[in-house]
Amino acid sequence: MRIVISSAPKSGNRWLKCLLRQIYGLEVLHGKDKPPTQPGAFRSWAARGFPDGTIYHQHCRFSPTLCDAIEAVPAHLVTIVRDPYDVFVSHYYWVQEQAAHHAERDDSRPKERLVGKPLTHPDAFAFLAEEFAGNLLRAEGWLTSGRAIVVRYEGLRDNPVAELTAATDAIAPVPAETIAAAVEACRAENMRQMGRQKAWQVSDAQFGAAREGLNAAHLAIFREQYADRVRSLGYTIR
Repeated sequence: MRIVISSAPKSGNRWLKCLLRQIYGLEVLHGKDKPPTQPGAFRSWAARGFPDGTIYHQHCRFSPTLCDAIEAVPAHLVTIVRDPYDVFVSHYYWVQEQAAHHAERDDSRPKERLVGKPLTHPDAFAFLAEEFAGNLLRAEGWLTSGRAIVVRYEGLRDNPVAELTAATDAIAPVPAETIAAAVEACRAENMRQMGRQKAWQVSDAQFGAAREGLNAAHLAIFREQYADRVRSLGYTIR
């Protein structure tokens, strides 16, 4: 069993990874143990041995050639999709947490414009208008590709057993009690205890749906620039 989660950032990748890891008893590939996302480089990595019984997540854009390479191993492809309004808020809070826990920063990266500023700061509006499209493109690419098993973040939040049952039926069916045990094990408070960085990487704002703080200016940007993409992901324009 090998699983690759390919999704846009801040969509619930770590949560889904925790759940599937618990359900199937997998080991997580971290950092340098993860393969590159370029198809040729991935094939070279996999030829040296894609360990059985492992799972990892990546944030690259959809690529049919990469999918071919992953499926040839074989490995299962899964994607998780989340309401873009919540993704933006989660990203904002993640940037604040990351800045607080890392002394070294690259000020040339667009996200650094958000550090230490309120969600209603002009730089936050500019980031949403100028940089957020990439997140939506990644999500849309994997959702519409037909190559990945789709999990909805809101399904995990509202009815996790049903959402995971649909996903695991497409991977390898498991008993309902196995899924229920994984849901319990991967609650936010438990995930924070699972690793050195989990305490800040799994914040309440990131883990739950959090639209608080979005005002009329944020919503106008979504309507004017991202309406079609929000709808294509299956969500309602506000």
